[in-house]
Amino acid sequence: MSRTLHQLNSRITGMICPRCQKRYPVGDYFFGCPACLERGASSNLTLVYEGKAQIQKDATGWHRYRDFLPYDDTVSLGEGFTPVRTFPRLAKELGFRKLYTKHEFQNPTGSHKDRMNPFITARAREAGYSTVTCASSGNEAASLAAYAAAEGLNCVNVSTRSIPSLWKNASDATGAKLVLTATPSDRLQYQSEQLTRGKDWYCATNLLELPSGSSPYGIEGYKTLSFELYEQLEGQLPDYLLIPTCRGDLLYGIYLGFRDLLETGYIKTLPRLVACEPIPRLELILSGQKRVEDKFEGDTSSMSSIGGNTATWQSVTALRGSGGFALSASDTDIRDAVRAMASHGLYLETSSAVVYPCAKKAQKQGLISSHASVLFVLTSNGYKNTDPA
Repeated sequence: MSRTLHQLNSRITGMICPRCQKRYPVGDYFFGCPACLERGASSNLTLVYEGKAQIQKDATGWHRYRDFLPYDDTVSLGEGFTPVRTFPRLAKELGFRKLYTKHEFQNPTGSHKDRMNPFITARAREAGYSTVTCASSGNEAASLAAYAAAEGLNCVNVSTRSIPSLWKNASDATGAKLVLTATPSDRLQYQSEQLTRGKDWYCATNLLELPSGSSPYGIEGYKTLSFELYEQLEGQLPDYLLIPTCRGDLLYGIYLGFRDLLETGYIKTLPRLVACEPIPRLELILSGQKRVEDKFEGDTSSMSSIGGNTATWQSVTALRGSGGFALSASDTDIRDAVRAMASHGLYLETSSAVVYPCAKKAQKQGLISSHASVLFVLTSNGYKNTDPA
């Protein structure tokens, strides 16, 4: 059992709200920015780094990027450095000059979540918590349970009664406690009640009906995807990255990574990030038809990993900051996309396959030209699909 007291990166001097720009001391703000919350809004906080940082080319694994990350002594299950591949036939089919794929489903528990949880468990250990908890439909529950077990922490996963058995079994096998509720809203209420009662729980994920996002320390872990792409593609980054998006943790972490590379001079321009959603949320916000505070009632999706009727400020920040945009696709289009991608050898979870119909839409609408290079972030494999494609 690991008893390492992880040390926070000495470059970190505080936290800042990307929405109101208010600064805070380093800490754990499970309900996001207190100032925004008082005004009935919601925004996650971001760690502030000061001083010089660079890629450590003599180090191995993601320790090469330790200057940019909150901890460099976390537990590891072998996450990161997932393959990048090119698919010329698929690029031609979609009408792009070049198409890359980043295979996040090759992480230890089969999803991108494994980039986040080493840093969440490190923060929990350093801050003195004995238990980590998350509200999850599946991928995060399995990942957090695995990293908590590796760190020697207790884990409580709160999910709905509809959680597929494959994720339930993965969580149970580690010894994590699984609490099942009737609705996603009940998950948040249950966790909030436990904190009010003084439970010694570190919350990995959002606690609000109007979401802010997951642990800022965990989101930093997603920056490693950006750094890897920079090195794997020898600085020749794609013009656009298409990213499956729900609350925008992955989207925002990738943005922060590219922003770090820009600020330290490794790149000259940011790739444009494209949020791929199962229903129009960010699309409507960016066009001015909706606010971040609004709920998108009446729209539903069976894509549990990226479903929901809310959006986050961190997602808007990432899209505006990178000059990107958002697109959505229907359940039918996404299920068709599973077969379309599988015909190229890539069998994806439905929530991951959303990038395919969004790419088709972007090309058809002239949002991405035929001269562009594009990368799909493939978050999870199709062996987690519970319904036939």
